[in-house]
Amino acid sequence: MFFLIDALLIPAMLFFLLLPITDRRTVRMRLCMVCALLAVFSVSVARTHVAPVQLAGMVTAR
Repeated sequence: MFFLIDALLIPAMLFFLLLPITDRRTVRMRLCMVCALLAVFSVSVARTHVAPVQLAGMVTAR
C-alpha cells in the first residue's frame, strides 16, 4: 500500500519542482507543496514495514 503512495508522491514532487517560476507567489507555492509532499513521503517511507530477513537459514524477527 505504501509503495503505491510513494509512487504517486514522487511524480507530484517532480511536477512542482519543474514548474516555471513566474512570480513570488509561484515560488512560495512550490516551496510549500514540495515541503508538504516531502514530509508525507518521509512518513510513508518510515512507516513501510519490511518482511523478516532470512539469512543462511536463520530468521531474524524485529
